Amino acid sequence: MAYRLAMVFVLDRAEWAAASAAGPDYATEWHAHDCAMLLLPRQGLMLVQLEGRRVASPLRPGKALLVAPGLGHRTRAADAVHRHIVLYTPTPRLSRWLQGQGWQLGLLRPGMLPLLSYWDALPEGSGRARLAERLLLEEATEAGLEPAPAQHGAAVVQAIAEHLRAQLHEPQPLDSLAARFGLSRRQMTRLFRRHLGRSIADYLGELRVREAARRIGTGQGVLAAAHAVGLASPSHLARLFRQHTGRSPSMARSGED
Repeated sequence: MAYRLAMVFVLDRAEWAAASAAGPDYATEWHAHDCAMLLLPRQGLMLVQLEGRRVASPLRPGKALLVAPGLGHRTRAADAVHRHIVLYTPTPRLSRWLQGQGWQLGLLRPGMLPLLSYWDALPEGSGRARLAERLLLEEATEAGLEPAPAQHGAAVVQAIAEHLRAQLHEPQPLDSLAARFGLSRRQMTRLFRRHLGRSIADYLGELRVREAARRIGTGQGVLAAAHAVGLASPSHLARLFRQHTGRSPSMARSGED
């Protein structure tokens, strides 16, 4: 492989750093860093090419790539919808997870998923976004990445499920949801059913019923509870309750079994 490698000095003497990028035109040339890099895709598919490997590796939300300092790499967006976050830290903090290798591709630990969903909703560069980035780095330093499973798609399904839990109040059109995770609608629905044993609609319905029941049980009105879980009307909520529990929403307030 022939390429020109530029050394990009990110940290120098800093303790850590974070950056993000978005858009379909995102691409880098071959480069390396003076520190360890943790790449976390948030929307869409991206392709990563690593020094010594001929084929680019696909990277979707739910997975992460850890790269050692000095290792050449280049990245680019492979979808119209693209966003990622990247964390930089001195090598000793993540070296035990690299185990002497130049890179590691793995799954996000469960503790990182809520933090990433929280970060997604924050203004870029805000104080809270900065705090979320620091917490993400601490979580990665402490727990590392999970080994990639043998079953294809488990990581992205886990990431989709976490996104649905975190964005329960928002509409979830399947085409937009699939694009967010770098999949076709057909790929997404097939993988979701394979790994969780139910459709996205059923899973989302269960989440909405559970959260609405909790709210109604604490005294919130049925209309307010419906709106809080992304439903336009109490009648829609009532249909979901009958489908998933066989009861009406009002029974959640009374505590009846």
